Amino acid sequence: MGISYGYGPKKIREEPSRYPADFIPLSICPSSLDLVFFISVYPSLFTMAAPAVTGPIIKLNNGVSMPALGFGTFANEGSKGETHKAVVSALNAGYRHLDCAWFYQNEEEVGSGMREFLSSNPNVKREDIFITTKVWNHLHEPEDVEWSLKDSLRMLQTPYVDAFLVHWPIAAEKNPDNTVKIGANGKYVIKKSLTENAEPTWRAMESLYTQGLAKAIGVSNWTEKGIETLLSYAKVKPTVNQIEIHPFLPQDNLIKYCLSQSIMPVAYSPLGSQDQVPGTGEKVSTNKDLNAIAEKNGSTLAQVLIAWGLKRGYSVLPKSSNPGRILSNTKLITLSEEDFAAVNKVAEGRKTRFVNMKDTFGYNVWPEES
Repeated sequence: MGISYGYGPKKIREEPSRYPADFIPLSICPSSLDLVFFISVYPSLFTMAAPAVTGPIIKLNNGVSMPALGFGTFANEGSKGETHKAVVSALNAGYRHLDCAWFYQNEEEVGSGMREFLSSNPNVKREDIFITTKVWNHLHEPEDVEWSLKDSLRMLQTPYVDAFLVHWPIAAEKNPDNTVKIGANGKYVIKKSLTENAEPTWRAMESLYTQGLAKAIGVSNWTEKGIETLLSYAKVKPTVNQIEIHPFLPQDNLIKYCLSQSIMPVAYSPLGSQDQVPGTGEKVSTNKDLNAIAEKNGSTLAQVLIAWGLKRGYSVLPKSSNPGRILSNTKLITLSEEDFAAVNKVAEGRKTRFVNMKDTFGYNVWPEES
């Protein structure tokens, strides 16, 4: 129970002026209401330090440390202020890895959320938070790559990012106002030469890395063939490949290849999607076998899927704007070998991709899946 000073909460309520501001009434709170009272009278005594980073730390191939559990901010850009609140909630919950992109158009709120958190948690520094951003398709020319990162830094209000990625292996034309050029067919106007030879884009990425504006560089949505080509001319090796991974798209071969090249896979949409599988109507969230594993462990389905990804050896980026789910997703569980095998069985042979932009881009990144 701790130390009792012989003073009850009733007496302190009646005569608060008799007790010094640094008086610590330990173990005299018989109810939660009394605890609330003490917190209101002595708030400084109950200031809690921010939680330590949640989950394992991954060492990238250039020596940079990246928290394996990251917080995705895509789709939090809907209503004004939503991303800001979500980022504050995520950092308070223990996330120290934030994933954003120039395309999401919410980097100002990511930055403001981080600054609000840091201002109220002086024990946490900017360098304790790993921030990823990405360059969009129409900004692949070398001068545009630099402009993109510097624009992201301006919006985030940070002097550097921890990882800067090529968002898609597709280069597109742009308008004078730095927006994507859309053709008469309603799709992106593709820059074929720069798409087929991304070396100029990667040289610009390497330059920004050398300048210290990005602590690491990498790619997103790249195939094994694309990475093989990139490695043939890269002076600075990509550190990560951010790709869609969940039990309906396990990506076994691509994960194995990336790890063999010391490139860390990072899973976006690790919880699947609310979309249905075409033809079957099945959803990750309603799969009976996956939900049975969650029930067996007394956990949420999200916690099972996060644990599955971490056990497979890569980083995961769950996302949510709900503070309760944000916190719940940081409560990491460990899957038994039996449960891990059960999730693998659900994933076996599946190739359902929920994020496929070919109809928007007018270009198929994965022709082998057609």
